[in-house]
Amino acid sequence: MKILIACDLRLLGSRFTRLKEIIDEHFPNRWHCFDSSYIVSTDLDVNQVRDLLLPALSVNDCLLVSELGNNWAGIGISEKNRLLLEN
Repeated sequence: MKILIACDLRLLGSRFTRLKEIIDEHFPNRWHCFDSSYIVSTDLDVNQVRDLLLPALSVNDCLLVSELGNNWAGIGISEKNRLLLEN
């Protein structure tokens, strides 16, 4: 499944670095689509992804993890990232 991971831009410095490390380590098939958003391909469900990312967060941070469907539209998306979204 495809999962959107979006975090609050206040998540800067070492916490964002740690979050990025966890995402890079556990989701080799990923797209860092915007400053604080990723789309990853995984067999984990949204709760498992959230729980995996929790060690990088503090109580004041905001995180959204959502399953994406097959219907999407975009502009300027590379072939590699379009394939991630389509498969």
